[in-house]
Amino acid sequence: MYQYDGVIYTPFCTHKLYIFPSIIVPSLLCNLNVDADKKITDIYFEAIVKKGVRGFGKMLNISDLPIIDFQSKDYLTKPLETLAKLSQKIKVGKSKRGIEILDYDLCRDAILDRRFGTGHPKLMKVLGLEEGPALSYKKNSISFHDRGETRRRLRIPLTKLMGPKGSERFRDDIKYVVKQTFSEISKNNEVDMIKALCDKIPSRVYCYWINAPQADADFVSRTSHIVQQVHTRDPKTAKEVSIGFEELLDYVDERIAISRKKLGDDLLSDLIRATDTGALSDDELRNWVVKMAEANTDNSSHQIAIAIIELASRPKIWKMLGTKPRLVPQALREVMRYHPRSLSTSRETLEDLELEGCFIPKGEAIFPNIAAAHWNPNYFPNPDVFDINRPEKPAHLNFGGGIFSCIGRFAVTIEIEEVITFMTREFPNFEVKKSLFSHSPMFTSVDELVGRLT
Repeated sequence: MYQYDGVIYTPFCTHKLYIFPSIIVPSLLCNLNVDADKKITDIYFEAIVKKGVRGFGKMLNISDLPIIDFQSKDYLTKPLETLAKLSQKIKVGKSKRGIEILDYDLCRDAILDRRFGTGHPKLMKVLGLEEGPALSYKKNSISFHDRGETRRRLRIPLTKLMGPKGSERFRDDIKYVVKQTFSEISKNNEVDMIKALCDKIPSRVYCYWINAPQADADFVSRTSHIVQQVHTRDPKTAKEVSIGFEELLDYVDERIAISRKKLGDDLLSDLIRATDTGALSDDELRNWVVKMAEANTDNSSHQIAIAIIELASRPKIWKMLGTKPRLVPQALREVMRYHPRSLSTSRETLEDLELEGCFIPKGEAIFPNIAAAHWNPNYFPNPDVFDINRPEKPAHLNFGGGIFSCIGRFAVTIEIEEVITFMTREFPNFEVKKSLFSHSPMFTSVDELVGRLT
């Protein structure tokens, strides 16, 4: 046997599995002309470990890729650190859900590369969503459309209305929502901040977007959390997800009908006007309004909670932001790098291709691991250090990119900025009393956040 960096290799031609920390890799040596009794030399070792089988002119198959176990103790207890270590050993691996990309450049390329399409069709098959209103909505929403004219056309109205300038017009409403929400929270007592704040902000902002009563915010929040369970990839959630989508579809149909009677200066009215010009069909209008509730509310709630925990747990930074609000945007960039809500995103290969010397056939599920990319020291020196003064480049990958970039990213960022700006200014001594994270392969979730406003 030959040991290097804590990993044991064998010169024998077998198909046994050998252990890395947190991963399992198949022996590559069976592909080499190595005598069974011959000790591996440093030359052989360098070729095998650093170049892989590709160094000997043979392309890898998916079965040759290292296995990543998202149920391992290491991942469940220290997910970000575990991904960081893995990204130093491998760029591409595989898991039960598909091909995993850990390298920053490869993640960014997979997000932008036209050979990779949306992973939603495969996700619906895994989830086992039955034919009905929910699956029909999914099939006809932008989530199912790959790169091309339809996806580009669907994005145009929202891109204009929710780009950097368009989103800024929401800032005053968001400020009002933040101020009003904090006025309702008990001071100097321990409070469930998820229920009292994090869920309320994005759902109340959504109500402003569609000119709905603020009393509808609880419904919006509840259904958003339910339908986002599609990303658990757990068939047991399919029925609840379907019911949640049906409730949301009915609600949106009602809001559109009400708004059509008297258009205003809200986002929904603008989308109706775009529909009347032919930019969107009636079904596409409805699907977009549902999509905004589906994607924005749940994700924004968790990202707000993550930001509060990470910043408030560093009192010096928290107090500095209270006196220097101009630093809030860069502090939030570091939060999203250091502890992203989206740990990965899903893609599907649209054609046969080669990825790091491995043949990947058309139709394979691909997962760019955002968290691994964000914690790769080759791109972010000392990734375990929370540093709000990091340079803007390389950028975090939370919101995707190109034709798959998150359309609501500017509005969501404003929501988080205004929450943190208000909290650090008004409550410089805010304390996190209890917090609990959970990490699936897809998301960071905040399961508990109890705080005291002081």
